This record gives sequence, structure tokens and C-alpha cells, in this order.
Amino acid sequence: MGTFKMYGEFSRKSFQRAAAYRFDAWTRIIGNVMFLFMWGFIWYGLYHGKGEVEGVSFQAMLSYILISQALQGLHGAGTPLWEIQERVRTGDIAMEMLRPYDYPTRMLFSDFGSITFYFMTAIVPLYTVLFLVLKPVVPTSFSQGGLFVVSAILGYLIRYCIELTFGLFTFWLVETGGVEDIFYFAISLFSGSVIPLWFFPGWLEQVAGYLPFQGIFFVPNSIFVGQLTGQAVWDALLSQVIWLLICYAILRFVWAKASMKIVIQGG
Repeated sequence: MGTFKMYGEFSRKSFQRAAAYRFDAWTRIIGNVMFLFMWGFIWYGLYHGKGEVEGVSFQAMLSYILISQALQGLHGAGTPLWEIQERVRTGDIAMEMLRPYDYPTRMLFSDFGSITFYFMTAIVPLYTVLFLVLKPVVPTSFSQGGLFVVSAILGYLIRYCIELTFGLFTFWLVETGGVEDIFYFAISLFSGSVIPLWFFPGWLEQVAGYLPFQGIFFVPNSIFVGQLTGQAVWDALLSQVIWLLICYAILRFVWAKASMKIVIQGG
């Protein structure tokens, strides 16, 4: 109980810090809206004169874009990859090992605080208005909405594990710019953040199916717009859980090796 209270304090402090720098949240939401309208107009042009594409209506695609941008905004409210890398380069992360908590868990709970602030002050008011004005496709039942929330949480945790793991690679790599480019390219392409996987060529969709990235955005988005239904939803959720366990195991392995490197080199 005391441990949970300690980590909860990190969330509270992170929430307060985000509130103190609320201008940063609003600049982020402005950027989020700009990308939202950009992709909205692109898909509007692609759908112009067509009722459906690949069995997906424009209203469903619009809903997909809205939810995808909202989730990307929430993910972006967490600790960025470059900040993790900077802590490794400066040696600040070594000080974290001297404190009575687990660093990856502390980072997760800190992110919870900033994400909660961003969700309450930016996502809820903005996207409530957008959904009321644009009237996109929404879940038709509480169970569909609930499964979307579960899937969205699993998607965030998958991304968190992958992102922190990539950040810890800085212990062994002098220059991580290439690794960072690969990371963000893979997420942009294979997560379905802007282009749903059902529009991919068959071979590329199959490749994406063997990677963890589709669980970050594509699965929760598809559940929200009703493209994943019935047994397919449960199969997708099971896939997310399996990938989360794999990514978490890799994160713990890399963190253990990184911690050993700090101890051997004396911090």
C-alpha cells in the first residue's frame, strides 16, 4: 500500500507540473488539431464522390481520424523519447537508481499524471465539440465503448514499454538519431495512426500483423468505429496482451542490463 502511495505521489506531482505549464498543453493540442484537419481534408479528397472505400464509410474514417489524433495527443503528453535519452547521456538516470523505487514504474506513474491533466483540460472539451459538430461514427453500445477503453490502455502500455526500451539503448549507442527515426517511422506506418491497416496491400498488412505496433492505435481505433466486432475483438485484445507481456519482458531485460552497466562503471 505504501509503495502504491509513493508512485501515486509521482502522478500527483506530474499533474501539478503539467498544470503549471498549461501553455505547453495548449500548444500541443493546437498541433494536434492541425494534423487532424490536414488528414481530414486528405481523406475527404480521397473519399470525394465515393460512398465507401474497402467497405468503410467516410463517417467511419472521420471517426477513426478523430480517435487516432486524440490518442496520439494523449501519448504525446507522456515523457518524450529524447528526454529519456538525455537523462542517460547526462548520467541523471544513475541518481534514480539510488532512490527507493523502480525507475520504469516511476516513469509510468509520472506519465499518468501529465496524461490525466491533458485528457481533462484539452482532449475532453475539444473532442466533445468536434464529435457534436462533425457527428462521426461512435460506439453503439457500452460494451463496445468499454472494450475500446481497455484496448486504448493496452495500446498505450505497449508504446510505453517500446519507447522506454528504445530510450535505454542510449547506454550502448553514442548516436541514437537513427534508432529514433526507425522507432517513429515504425509507429507511424505500422500502428495505423494515420492510415488504417485495412488499406494496406495484403503483404504489408501481413507484415504489420506480426509486429506489436498495430496494438497501439489500429486495434482501439477499429474497435471504436466498429470495424472489429465479435470474436475478432477478443482475438485483437488477446494479441495486445501477449505483445504487452513480450514488450514488458524486453524492457525489464534491457533495464537490468543497463543497471548492471551503471554499477560496473560506477555511475
